[in-house]
Amino acid sequence: MKKIFSMVLLVLFASVIGACQTTLLQTTTTSSLLSSTSETTISSTTLPTTNTPTTQSTSPTTILTTSSTTLLPTTSTTTMTSTQPTLSSVSGIQIEGSIITFESVPSATKYRLYVYDTQDQLVKEFFVSSGFDLLLLLEPGTYRFSIKATAPGFNDSSITYPLEQAIFDKNAVSVLSEELLNDPTKIRFIGRTYYNDQDATRYFFFTASGFEVTFYGTELKAIFKASNSSNLSKQAYLVVFIDGEEDPTKGTTIVLNQNIEEYTLVSGLPEGFHTVKVLKRSEAIDSNTSLMQLSTDGIFSTPPLAKNFRIQYIAASSSTGYGNLGSSSVSKSSANSHGLLAFAYLTSYLLDAETSIFSSSGWGVSRGYNTGGAINETQNIPAAYQYFAINDANTVFTTPGTWNHSDYVPDVVVVNLGTNDFNSSGYNSMNTEQKAALVSRFIADYSAFLVLLNNQYPNAVIIVAYGLMGEASTLGGFTNQAIQLANQTIGETVCVPFQMEAAGTAPNPYGSNYHPNVGTSMNVAQALATLIHTLTGREITREMITYPA
Repeated sequence: MKKIFSMVLLVLFASVIGACQTTLLQTTTTSSLLSSTSETTISSTTLPTTNTPTTQSTSPTTILTTSSTTLLPTTSTTTMTSTQPTLSSVSGIQIEGSIITFESVPSATKYRLYVYDTQDQLVKEFFVSSGFDLLLLLEPGTYRFSIKATAPGFNDSSITYPLEQAIFDKNAVSVLSEELLNDPTKIRFIGRTYYNDQDATRYFFFTASGFEVTFYGTELKAIFKASNSSNLSKQAYLVVFIDGEEDPTKGTTIVLNQNIEEYTLVSGLPEGFHTVKVLKRSEAIDSNTSLMQLSTDGIFSTPPLAKNFRIQYIAASSSTGYGNLGSSSVSKSSANSHGLLAFAYLTSYLLDAETSIFSSSGWGVSRGYNTGGAINETQNIPAAYQYFAINDANTVFTTPGTWNHSDYVPDVVVVNLGTNDFNSSGYNSMNTEQKAALVSRFIADYSAFLVLLNNQYPNAVIIVAYGLMGEASTLGGFTNQAIQLANQTIGETVCVPFQMEAAGTAPNPYGSNYHPNVGTSMNVAQALATLIHTLTGREITREMITYPA
């Protein structure tokens, strides 16, 4: 009996020992599995959190002090278990102009910079070192910057608070004058312009010509030189556009009423990057206008690029806005003429196109009011077009020599000529022989000019417009003959006709001297933009302006 009891106890003891060993083995196996994987991570891409505290600055130099609270990085890592040490946060971040510097982090081998726009959208991310020039990878502008340290064998540091900072070339200048007016990295001129070494000024002649700049600051001033500044009917009028605005009803008008004077173009803007475009709204024969100096309370940066679609307008008075703010009973003046509310500029506005206008009131293909109706081999639009401009003496400006047509290569050329060839010479009072000679000369000269334009711009569509001054019944047939002759000479259909709505068509009354008013120009621009879209595929990206605003 005792033997049987002893054997039972022995079996029970062996079972307990076995259970303990099994438990120990399971514990050991689990511990081994955990230790064999030192770190398990889950990665995801996230946008920055909008409720993260920010440090903002508008001064050129800002020092950022980091804290233990971190911005969620673009690539976040959730660590379940880790035996790796974590790098310290980057501190002492400073941006001067475009150079970023910061204190080194012990053991860190790389520093990853995250760049967001001011709406917290990721723009770029790249590795940097202290002393890196951000302009190598970013355009001048205002951004938000965060940075973290990385190294093999270490967990990444926490990401720093975002630093909002404008970056720019710290070697930039605050005054543009003399030779700096020729620097395309500081200022972009629009239309045909000419730098005169004698008075160190940059002349811009025609309607819708001018310049555009980008600056960091709050204000911009300019010194202009203008002829006829005391003549109320010929004073130069300019329009100032801020931060990309191009609607002519929303610009600010400046009248150059002094021969040489400084004018404040903009002031009181929020400190930061701004663009300013200045365009001439009056025409070339009213005033010789030039820029002598631009200055800002900040610094100049790279100006905006030109638009990728270009239109060249070659015309007479109607493209300059001749009297379009007036009425048939009021004489034309620069005060009642708004070239940016004429059909040429408005067409470009609808198409978001670059604009160059070569126009002068009273000028024609062979003759005009400027020649008293007499044929003139040099004082006509085709001859003048080979030079820079027509000046305030109402003659071809030949001083700087001929214009380099490669400086502005258009996608479309719009030509609107002929009215002055017939009206100025008293066509209706001529006898049959005189009329025939006049028509023959006009067709020959006009077609030759169209062929010349095709040679200068072989890839451009040429639109030949007529009828704006109500002369479609007389001029339309002659214009179409010139078009046909030009296309025959070229060997293909390059020139296409466009009949414009006539001035005074209801409900729009006439402007000064029976020229089109703003309403007529708006209608013509809409139709012309539609034709250009049909011929080239260029999209109409804007709606017509509201006038009066």
